[in-house]
Amino acid sequence: MVDRSFFLSRYSQLADVYYTFNIPRWTCRIALPGLMMLLLSIGCQNRKQLPNTMHLAIDTHNARPLRQALYGFNTNMMSGDYGYLDPDFIELTKTLAPKTLRFPGGTVGNFYHWEIGGFLEGEMASTLSLKLNQRNKGNYAKLQKRRDGKILFDDFMQLCNTLNITPVVVVNLWTGSPEESAGWVRYAKDKEYEVKHWELGNEYYLPHYLNKYPTAGAYIKEAKKHAGAMKAVNPDIKISVCATPIAFHKEGWFVKTQQRKWDEGLAADTSFFDAYSVHVYAYKAVRKKEIEEMRGYLMGWIHFAVPDALEYYQKLFPNKEMWITEWNIANPANRVANTQLHAMYAGDFFLKMLTMPNVTQANFHVITGPGKGFPVFSSITPANPKTFWKYGGEPDADFGNTIRRAVYPTFQLIGEAFAQADTQFTVSIQNQPVLLGAIEYRGKEMSGIQAQAIGQKDAKNLLVLISNRTSAEHTPQLFIDGKHYEGELTYRYVTNERLNATNGGNAEMEGSGKIEVSIQEWSGKATKLTIPKNSFGILKIRNR
Repeated sequence: MVDRSFFLSRYSQLADVYYTFNIPRWTCRIALPGLMMLLLSIGCQNRKQLPNTMHLAIDTHNARPLRQALYGFNTNMMSGDYGYLDPDFIELTKTLAPKTLRFPGGTVGNFYHWEIGGFLEGEMASTLSLKLNQRNKGNYAKLQKRRDGKILFDDFMQLCNTLNITPVVVVNLWTGSPEESAGWVRYAKDKEYEVKHWELGNEYYLPHYLNKYPTAGAYIKEAKKHAGAMKAVNPDIKISVCATPIAFHKEGWFVKTQQRKWDEGLAADTSFFDAYSVHVYAYKAVRKKEIEEMRGYLMGWIHFAVPDALEYYQKLFPNKEMWITEWNIANPANRVANTQLHAMYAGDFFLKMLTMPNVTQANFHVITGPGKGFPVFSSITPANPKTFWKYGGEPDADFGNTIRRAVYPTFQLIGEAFAQADTQFTVSIQNQPVLLGAIEYRGKEMSGIQAQAIGQKDAKNLLVLISNRTSAEHTPQLFIDGKHYEGELTYRYVTNERLNATNGGNAEMEGSGKIEVSIQEWSGKATKLTIPKNSFGILKIRNR
């Protein structure tokens, strides 16, 4: 439709010009209609271009299998706040509907003994890190008090079997032995547990472990013993080694030569492993930065740094799977933790992983634990000036004694989508809004929207995961296989006007005492759809 008021106003202005300069009326009668036609022509062209409206196009003919194992969580239950068979834990995990869970966690896997279902007190202070030793001892004491010191593998597997979850297991190369690792594989096989993914320890490239693993060569020597013993029991398992995350934080690139040497050592001898595990964190956990700047940094890091990092690993390990068995923002004391921006980051990075073909599985760190920083859900955190979590403002528990933190609804939406999908389709976006980076990405332009489409092979029902990185709303036009989609859809999403909205505060910001980050829903015609600012959501489309 042409805006008549626009052209009438222009016609009136032109007539005023003619009359002001005493141009004869007969000239006006001849010239003005011609000019009007010209204006209409130009106007119609402008109206076609004016929709600088975003076009989101889905091509269902260009499809590939959906990597379900990208949607998972790291578990780390050594604090004893929850157990795998606690009703609250089961119900909250069931709602998230993860495809994978990692056991017994990250660092705790370096000290865990599966046969006793726990830890040995004398090993809790065996690293070179005073902070890690103190944390281990503190968690050991809590676990003894709360759970009789037990984290049972059978409990974990019961949960996985009940909820149809694929397990990922970390074996102990720090205080354990090849025989112990092989015994674990044998036990799983005898119990008919479907455990195919095994990691050879956790982050041994860190200086904490230099007293046993000063070089990659020392680690490889031990890793080969474990791998050989484990595959002798079950040759069908997949084994992953610990690669470093150095490519994901370039500010440490030039100083952390030890980590580069570690990766190069692994790349020189790839005969005994199937995959390499990398832990991916957005490392800049700065204070005294406005949260709007942190938006520009975090989204810039995903947009610019992640593709560069992938090139590094692909060159080193071209024929190996990449497992991202931990990912999150950095540092639970990060001022972004447990905010709307954290919820947006989780959704946006997840969408990025869907574009990484060599990544075959991933686990968010961490599904639960104490505090308001990393967990997807956690117990009410009492005020304590001795911890990061010193502020008040905790909302009333919204599930038992539990608060679902800001990232929970994001993952709930992803879980809902993945439960209905086995295929990923190609998505393209025209007339992209632009977001400007901040901090080290200052002045750099990036796309303001990320989107991926998934569903069943027949494409009858499509689910579009969409991240709006920007502080502006957008009204996309949807196209499916070249046809403008104008039908009904349902949009479930997480948004908030304030990036620093929280579900209980964090290390720097006191909470409001309310659940501020939650799922909202809209249904209607696709032509009326608006993607709100600061949002992550799922479009549910009935295609046929």
